[in-house]
Amino acid sequence: MRYNILLLIISILIGAGLTFWLDAKPAVSSSENISDKAETASYEKFPHFTFTDIKGNKHNTKDFKGKIIVLNFWATWCAPCVVEFPKLVKLAQNHPDVIVIALSSDTSNEAIQKFLKKNPAKEDNFIIARDQKRKITTDIFQTYKIPETLIISPSGYIVKKIIGDTEWNGSEIKKLLLSLEK
Repeated sequence: MRYNILLLIISILIGAGLTFWLDAKPAVSSSENISDKAETASYEKFPHFTFTDIKGNKHNTKDFKGKIIVLNFWATWCAPCVVEFPKLVKLAQNHPDVIVIALSSDTSNEAIQKFLKKNPAKEDNFIIARDQKRKITTDIFQTYKIPETLIISPSGYIVKKIIGDTEWNGSEIKKLLLSLEK
């Protein structure tokens, strides 16, 4: 019996250690300069995809080539996502040259429409879409924790991955966006 308890405790400790180690992988540092094409080789190439926004318009991320893309994975039922959403709207307002794509994991457009009545996002560079069956979120990007956001350079590389809510109008993000515009 003691042997079984000891094995259980060791298994739990190993599992917890692996979880912390895997979750602690560092994101790409925003202080790195990606304007030099030789340096972009160290970044992951952004996989393009097609999606339909909640207004029924079809988009392909290739259409945004040459622009900075902020791809946010979120849902109306996710508390940190709800807190982060207005910050992303403000980011779109302050940076009209940045394309913000808010890709929702909600199961219906009605939930998103209801949410948008309380939290409007009317900027032309702010696109809201529902990821039906999470095909883009999980199949392409292997995203299981939301909110999660990717910042894509104009040359098509993922330069930053942010898990959780962040200060989208803070100095670090502004500095990163300015470095990408060069």
